[in-house]
Amino acid sequence: MKIKSRIHFTDMSSHVRVFAIALALATVPTSACADRTTTSTALRAWTVSDVPLLEVNADDSSGLIAIGAAAHVTRLPDGGVLVSDRGLHSLRFFGPDGRFVRSVGRQGPGPGEFEYIRVANRCGDSLFVEDIVSRRVNVYALNGSLKRTLATTVFGGGTEAFSSACNLAGFFVHHAWNRFDPATRGRHRDQVAVWLTSPANRRIADLDSVGGPEFVGLGDGGGRALLGRTPHLAIGRLHAYVGSADGGLITVYNLDGSHAGVRQMPFAEVKTTEEDLERAKRLDTLGQSATEQAQTRQGWTLDTPPSTLPGYDALIVDSADHLWVRRYPVAGDNNTEWIVFSPGGELEARVSLPAVLTVHEIGQNHIAGIVLDPVTGEHAVQVLSLSRSP
Repeated sequence: MKIKSRIHFTDMSSHVRVFAIALALATVPTSACADRTTTSTALRAWTVSDVPLLEVNADDSSGLIAIGAAAHVTRLPDGGVLVSDRGLHSLRFFGPDGRFVRSVGRQGPGPGEFEYIRVANRCGDSLFVEDIVSRRVNVYALNGSLKRTLATTVFGGGTEAFSSACNLAGFFVHHAWNRFDPATRGRHRDQVAVWLTSPANRRIADLDSVGGPEFVGLGDGGGRALLGRTPHLAIGRLHAYVGSADGGLITVYNLDGSHAGVRQMPFAEVKTTEEDLERAKRLDTLGQSATEQAQTRQGWTLDTPPSTLPGYDALIVDSADHLWVRRYPVAGDNNTEWIVFSPGGELEARVSLPAVLTVHEIGQNHIAGIVLDPVTGEHAVQVLSLSRSP
């Protein structure tokens, strides 16, 4: 795997930098016993290609910078990709051969400009790009034309959302930010609100609350908890999925907010090892200044790491309305298992993907995401071929 583009965080304020690391660097393998992996051998295995269909690295053949710090990737109808790039403050278009075609946007506070791209969501034929500094969401057509701009409160149906997921029709499921008390010390987890919004950004229904991201209070601030549980969201044509990652359970809702059952992963608790903790500590300090690293290490002294790893760390609905759930990566394993549920809720398949791959999109026969080197911060955009045959 060739990875060239290095992610830098020097243009962010410290609280945004911590959030970006938490968002982008969820998985990294190190050294540990492989027998800690939980596999679902009874399920048929779908496979992915070893060689990417498309790969975009730092520089093109002319030496120009291709990507700065990719935040999101989606595949375009022509086989190329559209990359939301927080490092270059723009949307970057690449052809089916991976070559740079053009960019849209630049750094700034004006219409169609970006101060800092936090996240992006592909919803059918629209791309929703959130700027955390300007506190707005720019909505683009897939050709890069700006359709409209929303305040983050309008986008969330009246409430700012910490995390969101959308379906092809533009329905969203959101969860709220943590309510943080600066006087809190030690490991802590609050319940956070979860709700649905319509394509017109109207609040449809409030769902059951879920445990928010675990953090460590320092008495005058806070940081990410080591191996912390965090809520995960996904939404398909008929159902929204909400999970706390405490175990293998995911709660299912109809799009009117009514309960529609649960999805239960084949699950076994995996004991936390020192290798897991060391991996988490490297992630916590990656990209931080010396001052920020000192504060992060102070947080470790107040933290009480869990005895077991979270049950999973990602949910995503593919183009065929299957729910994919990624097991939490185990230190030492180069690959991580995804469990796939059919649209009706049956366990259907398992897929082994690189642990360094953050998946943003799953089509009928492709997977698009970003691979990251946890030591150097170098990264690349990849599209992999997916075979749904055993």
